[in-house]
Amino acid sequence: MNSGLPSVLAWIIAAKSGGPSRDWLNAGLGFLKSHRARGKVRQWFNAQALADTIAEGRAIVEREARREGASQASMDALAQRLGLEGPDELFAALAREEVNLRELQTALRVLTGIATPAPAALPAVRERKPKSSGDSGILVVGLDRLLTQLAKCCKPVPPDPIRGFVTRGKGVSVHREDCPSLKRLAESHPERLLETDWGKGGGAYTVDMTVTASDRRGLLRDIGDALAREKINVTAVRTQTRDELAFMRFTFDVANLAQLRRAFAVVRELKGVIRVARG
Repeated sequence: MNSGLPSVLAWIIAAKSGGPSRDWLNAGLGFLKSHRARGKVRQWFNAQALADTIAEGRAIVEREARREGASQASMDALAQRLGLEGPDELFAALAREEVNLRELQTALRVLTGIATPAPAALPAVRERKPKSSGDSGILVVGLDRLLTQLAKCCKPVPPDPIRGFVTRGKGVSVHREDCPSLKRLAESHPERLLETDWGKGGGAYTVDMTVTASDRRGLLRDIGDALAREKINVTAVRTQTRDELAFMRFTFDVANLAQLRRAFAVVRELKGVIRVARG
């Protein structure tokens, strides 16, 4: 035996596939030393989750397009028809149930000429002074009492800055000012934008919260208990587990943005939680 040879040989192999392990986010194991490095790993897992969501939505569109005989329909045109920025936004909205199958089917039929789009019904603008829009607690500048609805794509909560957009036959859809869907709609139909503000009316506002966390026993119970302590009533939960990660979407009602922020704060403090965001 040649005593000059080392007893242990260490090899460094550059992997061409795969990705980080969830264990890397465990500070106690010492894989990553800096917050920046852990942030990069979290970004990788978030990107994987988004890719899975988009793939799920794409499968839904392809299935419905085949059923409607619209396999050749332009995805860009379909997204525009549904008020979304592009195909990826469309796929994600379908997977998250922000766009329902009926809306998708109708849009596909319009694109293939099976159905004709309903004409836009624009209300007449009167004196420029705020008037209450029904009992929704939202003020639409320049309009008498008019049906309003909170947009499902961004689900605004007071005191989010908001704008109104006149829809086809469904009154005014109220978006957050930073909503990507509103930005695209404003570029196509700027004449339909309306100044909008929160009124004095109270009430509950439905919001979605997405949570990415290390999957563990009791995680769902702990999140539910944390929200219950904030007097938040959860109305729906959707969960998915993949590669030892839990992806959750909670739907609940809040009275204002302050209560929503408290909900985010208590969930972020729970063991194993990687990311919390508005859905």
